[in-house]
Amino acid sequence: MRNQEFLDRVGQLLDSQRVGVLATHYRNRPHQSLIAYIHSESLQDIFFVTPGYTRKVEAMTADPCVALLVDNRQNVESDFDACIAITAKGMVEELAPDPRPSFLSRYLKKHPYLEEFVFSPSCRYFRIRVQSYTLVSSFQRVEELVLE
Repeated sequence: MRNQEFLDRVGQLLDSQRVGVLATHYRNRPHQSLIAYIHSESLQDIFFVTPGYTRKVEAMTADPCVALLVDNRQNVESDFDACIAITAKGMVEELAPDPRPSFLSRYLKKHPYLEEFVFSPSCRYFRIRVQSYTLVSSFQRVEELVLE
């Protein structure tokens, strides 16, 4: 598969889903959290918002290497053949709250029900700088693209 076709599939999946599973690592233990996200048009960045007092923030502060899993499963038998999953691997960084990060308007367009949450004083803003994507389809077909 050519790079643009691969990225088109990644973008379509990221667009079609609202929530992913963020994997972090802290004190020799893995941790996973559900997050609502958006991505940049180039697919090189993924943005999310989370309260500052969470275990994931503590883990990301200690080790900024993260992975985000997004899939389209429906919890039915046909998922084994039809499900597509991507894993975005990269480094996370916190964005300054002031001025408000530019991604927030697009974030709220995708997640309008999170407006009160997003502007809560306890929330912090993050960007994953994606280094690679792994795409799994047809249960066993694995493809990877390293971004430059």
